[in-house]
Amino acid sequence: MRRLTVLATATAAFILALSGCGDSATEITGTLPVVTGITVDTLASKGDTIAVTWTELDSTLVDGYMLWVRKGIDGPWTLATTSTTNATAHIAHYAGYYTVTAYKGDNTSADTGLTANCKTEALTESRVAFTGKPAGYILDMEGDSLIAGDPADENFMQDFVVAVNSQMERLIYSGNAHPEIWPGGANTRISDSAWIVAPAPESSRWVDSITYGGSFSLALENNYYSLLEGFHTIPDTLTLRDTLVIDGEYQPVRGVRVFNPDL
Repeated sequence: MRRLTVLATATAAFILALSGCGDSATEITGTLPVVTGITVDTLASKGDTIAVTWTELDSTLVDGYMLWVRKGIDGPWTLATTSTTNATAHIAHYAGYYTVTAYKGDNTSADTGLTANCKTEALTESRVAFTGKPAGYILDMEGDSLIAGDPADENFMQDFVVAVNSQMERLIYSGNAHPEIWPGGANTRISDSAWIVAPAPESSRWVDSITYGGSFSLALENNYYSLLEGFHTIPDTLTLRDTLVIDGEYQPVRGVRVFNPDL
């Protein structure tokens, strides 16, 4: 029993040392097999929790595994968590890339496994001339774009609308905020949150309208999420027309609310 306790303590100390010494996933390598089959489990991932699985190694060869995360395809790895099985979940602070190494005592895999990712997809920037007439937008995930149209058209299923109110304030409205004047809108919600993680579905931060300008989160009715940013150009001196400029990203994993504007 004492030997097992000593081994467990030594392993814990080794993992603690790895977590605090830079890019340990690539700087410290050993002789254990490379972990394969690393996959983000899109069915088990939800909200800010990213589930990762991999191919299990012979239990006589390893004590456990270390899950590593980083923001981009390049750059240093950060130790996210450890596991004694071939699956774990990570509370993510951003959408990024994951890899796994095995450990036994103070020995580790000879290299990191091929990465998997929960990264977001960028949207093509949308530019729409604006003179005060409401502008509707549909988030097209298949085309990685925003489709602009007339929200007064009952056949146009807008996800959000940019319009001015009676005080001449420019606002963003959810798709079905005013069905009596914008009849075809989708059942969406918006938030003025500029956080990397969008609010939880039950959060009071999801509302029907916010002030236009800056970053905002969009919750689609099909349980997908997007992080967008809107601003406008300086009005033309003759026509007083400016241009709405909106772009951002969407999370392709259903139910996941984590983003990464750096990608």
